[in-house]
Amino acid sequence: MKKFLSLLLVCALALSLAACGGSASTQETSDGDVKYKIGVEVYSQTDPEMSMFFSYYRDYIAESFPVEFIMSDDLNSIEDSLAFIEEAKAEGASGIISFYGLDLETEVAACAENEMYYVLGSSSISDEEFDAVKDDPWFLGVIGPDSEEEFNAGKGMAEDFIADGALSFLIVSGGAGDAGNYMHYTRVEGMLTALQDELGLSYDDAIENLAQATELTTVETGRDDVSIVISPGYVQMDEGLDNLFAALDMGQYDALLSAVGLSSVFDDLKEDIEKDTPLMEIGVVDCFSQENYDAYYDIAANGYGMLHYIKGKYASMVAPAFVAMFNALEGDADLVNPDGEAFRLYQSYWTAASDEEYAELFGYTQSIYENAYSAADLMSVIRAYNPDATYEAFAELAESSDIESVRARLAE
Repeated sequence: MKKFLSLLLVCALALSLAACGGSASTQETSDGDVKYKIGVEVYSQTDPEMSMFFSYYRDYIAESFPVEFIMSDDLNSIEDSLAFIEEAKAEGASGIISFYGLDLETEVAACAENEMYYVLGSSSISDEEFDAVKDDPWFLGVIGPDSEEEFNAGKGMAEDFIADGALSFLIVSGGAGDAGNYMHYTRVEGMLTALQDELGLSYDDAIENLAQATELTTVETGRDDVSIVISPGYVQMDEGLDNLFAALDMGQYDALLSAVGLSSVFDDLKEDIEKDTPLMEIGVVDCFSQENYDAYYDIAANGYGMLHYIKGKYASMVAPAFVAMFNALEGDADLVNPDGEAFRLYQSYWTAASDEEYAELFGYTQSIYENAYSAADLMSVIRAYNPDATYEAFAELAESSDIESVRARLAE
């Protein structure tokens, strides 16, 4: 029924745009369809989370709404990001949905100069970063886990492995150090806090300093039977990868806790795990991707699974960012910024600590017919489809990302 309703509403909008000429932000395509073009910033085209987000936009949203998405190349610097904004503008894009946001103030300024809307699609940023751009009319807002959710993602993972009896830990901290990644830093802070509180540790340095370590670090724990090693850097890059394997060479661990996805190194980790006795458990804060699904069910030669715990995002979690952008492009930015200030909305991670949990949650991220956020859900908070749409309804839908809310929507 939802799918049928979605198709009717899409057709209605297409007819309306054809009759009225749409808005000033539309682009006439060669086949006569009227579409909005939207640039999508990803830090890596091959990263499972980035690929999952873009596939949802390309394969589901673009099939349900009159839009076209332009994916960036891999972004490694603010210069790369600014170049993509210019390229997207030249291709006819009227807005940017970003999953990068390395220098938010600079990017928003570039979009404002090009008269392009900008929204952070799934990010956690500091209060200072938000305050610097919240009054810019071209910045729509940010959606993603808040700092407490990020902290608890790391904390919950550590508590789970402590409950399993782990005493030796390898923490992969990603961009928490040199890269200044606020999300990764907050996750590692949660891990170290849980280890300290649950195991009665006394560190030789403040947690905030340890979480920002920029070199391979062995933490003084105050207990001879508890060890912690912090391996900083993105494992997709040489320095982070070198740190990880140097840490693995230092000894065996009961648990590996990662603030970043590890899918690019699962094959190498599998070889290392098969040599370990006792075997190392692995947990990540990442996403419910195909790669992590395969790792969850990939059994090593000794009969041991590759992935044991995940706090993760899912594909349609980025749907509300599209809603905000589409409303703005339709001339209805007031719906998402009713007080003339950017929104800041929060979402929850999903957790899987068993095969059964992962299988169910993974299913909700993959179906084009039963998405966690369906086309009908989104149309209900877009004024072009529903004249009675309100900011309050948009905010409620965006923040209803937890699994209980999703199950309730699917049951309607």
